[in-house]
Amino acid sequence: MSINPIKQVNSIYGYVRVSTKEQVKSGISLETQKKNIEEFVRSKYNRGVDEWFIDDGVSGLSPILERPASKDLTDTMDEFDVVVCTRLDRLSRSTNDLLNMIPNFEGCGITLFFCEQFGEMPIVYPKPASEKGLRSRFDMAEMANKIMLMVLSAVAEIEHSTIKDRFGDGKIDWASRGYSIGGSVPFGYRKVREKHGNKMRSKLIEHEEEQKILKTIRRLHKRGLGCRKIANQINSLYKDVNMNYNKVDRILNRKYQGLSSAA
Repeated sequence: MSINPIKQVNSIYGYVRVSTKEQVKSGISLETQKKNIEEFVRSKYNRGVDEWFIDDGVSGLSPILERPASKDLTDTMDEFDVVVCTRLDRLSRSTNDLLNMIPNFEGCGITLFFCEQFGEMPIVYPKPASEKGLRSRFDMAEMANKIMLMVLSAVAEIEHSTIKDRFGDGKIDWASRGYSIGGSVPFGYRKVREKHGNKMRSKLIEHEEEQKILKTIRRLHKRGLGCRKIANQINSLYKDVNMNYNKVDRILNRKYQGLSSAA
């Protein structure tokens, strides 16, 4: 069943959020989120975002109605307004909170997009009066939306819990400052021990020769080559290098350590 939201649009709002710890992760900065939302709105509606609601340094586990900007958004939005976020976890990292808020959004008569995850398919959209009541219970598009919403928000919550466990106790802060937080040394770096107070920590220092290989990997990736072809190219270009598909994939998907200027 196709989704045909009411075409009337009043105000368009963008909501962006980042927590302090998440600021070191690529791809979710406030600026990146705003850019993606602006591009989506411009492409779909041929106009700009009317107002931004920004929660800077606020955990996504806090209820939507208890965060400054998201609460202001719910107080401001009205019928035929459009709300755009990039991803589910920007609006909330709590599956229960998100699902509990959906009926409130539906009751307001807004259109809600998560532009990076669902593109132009709205998760919430106003319905004509003829489709309300008993008939609305059989809206298969809405049912599919809610199923996807439940699954993806649950996955996001589990992922966040895993990251929190792995990078707890200040580890993510040390990683953002270029220190090793355990495990093998990332390709392109070597460890140098430094004393901090009563503890010794390993600083990640760039390995000159491996940094050249990193830059080549990034360059080949930007040209559209896959991991296997990149590995083969590296092995052909550099002597005594045993690069494979899995290693290239890990390098390209680093989120916390070993993110140098080569990226």
